[in-house]
Amino acid sequence: MTAVKLYIKHLVEGMFDGSKVDTVFGKVSEVRISGTLVDSYKTEDENYIALTVDDGTETIRIKAWRQDTEKLKPFTIGDIVDIVGRVREYNEEIYLSPEIISKISPNKWILRELELMKLYVQSGVTIPLPSQSLQPQTTEQVPFTNTDLPPESIPKKTEYPPKDQGTISAPSPVTPSTASESHTLPDDQHISEHSKPGKASYEEKTTFEDIEEFEILEGDEVVETVLELLKEDMTKEVLIDKSGLDEIDVELALRELLDEGRIIKDGGVYKKKSP
Repeated sequence: MTAVKLYIKHLVEGMFDGSKVDTVFGKVSEVRISGTLVDSYKTEDENYIALTVDDGTETIRIKAWRQDTEKLKPFTIGDIVDIVGRVREYNEEIYLSPEIISKISPNKWILRELELMKLYVQSGVTIPLPSQSLQPQTTEQVPFTNTDLPPESIPKKTEYPPKDQGTISAPSPVTPSTASESHTLPDDQHISEHSKPGKASYEEKTTFEDIEEFEILEGDEVVETVLELLKEDMTKEVLIDKSGLDEIDVELALRELLDEGRIIKDGGVYKKKSP
């Protein structure tokens, strides 16, 4: 399971070398983050969508073009999301190209936080403090620029304005912070979907008793759990149901097992490879 779990702050503050970013956990090209979706915007033709995610330490944008925008369309501001993405950089902004993205409950988010804290403590890495506002929130209009378009479509000699920045509010003890960027963009060029900071979509009360039902497993344990269940042929959905693992954990485990040749996929059914 190659996706490295880390806080957004340690990702966006790293140095990008063209394929990987240098972080507190070494050079990484694929990461897994979770947080609250605080901003969303798209071009009028929906060939470009960007979601802004805040985990309480920093924000990062998840960008998708053309057919990949389908991965981002189901999500709205206020959703708590779990994301696996490839690290990219453009115009001095580190962002993620989404591979897997899933909406999670507050309980699952707390589990992700516990996993991350455990990882940081075991690695001897300092856990970043909650972020304070980077700048006063503004409502002034921001003109559309081509900084969000695919690099190949931008003239080489064009001078670009500074990258978008937003305000970040300190996170609560239970849910990610609800940071928000304010963008008002021309309707004929860019559509901005924006709402004020507020509660996440989930309304149920979170208790530590609820969290006890979740077991924190290491990456190798997740893979072996999935492999053990595949003594019987089954779909990913059945695997998720029987294992009690979340969708992304199962997806990553299946990907690793397929890459190693330990299982095969026949249509939508996964099978353990015969010795």
